[in-house]
Amino acid sequence: MESKVNYTLVGAFVLLMSSLLIVFAFWLGKYNDNANAYCNYKVYLTESAAGLAPEAAVKFNGVDVGKVASIRINPKNSEEIELTLKVKKETPIRTDSTAMLQFFGITGLAFIEIKGGSRMSPLIITSDDTIAVIPTAPSLIKRLDETLSSVITKLSGTLDHTNAVMSPQNIKNFSDTLGNLKILTQRINSYQDEIDLLLKNSLQTGQHIDQAMIKVGDSANTVKGSMETFKITMSERLSPTMKSWEATSKKTNALLEKIDTSINRGDYDLQTITANSTVELNELLAQSRVLQNEMELTLKSLRESPSDLLFKQSKLNPGPGE
Repeated sequence: MESKVNYTLVGAFVLLMSSLLIVFAFWLGKYNDNANAYCNYKVYLTESAAGLAPEAAVKFNGVDVGKVASIRINPKNSEEIELTLKVKKETPIRTDSTAMLQFFGITGLAFIEIKGGSRMSPLIITSDDTIAVIPTAPSLIKRLDETLSSVITKLSGTLDHTNAVMSPQNIKNFSDTLGNLKILTQRINSYQDEIDLLLKNSLQTGQHIDQAMIKVGDSANTVKGSMETFKITMSERLSPTMKSWEATSKKTNALLEKIDTSINRGDYDLQTITANSTVELNELLAQSRVLQNEMELTLKSLRESPSDLLFKQSKLNPGPGE
């Protein structure tokens, strides 16, 4: 009887412990989570998913919001990796949010990082029937790989160009150019004294030009003064002659008027008229000869020495009747 009681206690203990282990396993597997508290999203990666495993973390701006439910190759496009994400419903995933592959330091373990996007953008609507797709962005590793590939390509092209430029023929040409430059420099140094003299002469020539310009200005002023003197001289020399011609013309007109008056009166004593007129005509002829001589002297003086009108101050002889 005593042995039967011991077997009963052992059996009850085993059943109790088994039940506790099953409950603990369910709790540990989180089967007690509320399935309605999560939403499913699809993500399609175009790069390697090495280091990413199911149950890997899903972070939204660094905060844990879910996990990776499944990983497989996209059956419709073998170049893509299809991920199914299980994310908390309250996570604000918007239309401009992006998902990318990230790594924990240097451990090689990967997770999915979702960038929030603008708060003004609408939220992505997802359901069990129609699972929404979150756009992807290249990971840091992929960006570095693309950048390094581009840099390596450019470096390779640069090295090819450098090798082409630094060919033996170009090196020889460059060496010859340096030698010619050295010879040219030596020749320039040998002509240094001549260059200095040329510069000195140039400065002196510039000074001479300045002085010549000053003299030209003075000459212009002199010519202007000479023109004024010429005008005054011509006025002084021709004025008495013109006055003499004017006086002679007046006397001639008076004589003609007198003769005309005598004729109109009927005075035909031509001898008396002729005697008086002859004296006056003789005087007019004498004055005309004097004026003619004066004009001839003036013109002769101008022909022989035209500069006397500008630079010589001479005293004019008085005209007839002055």
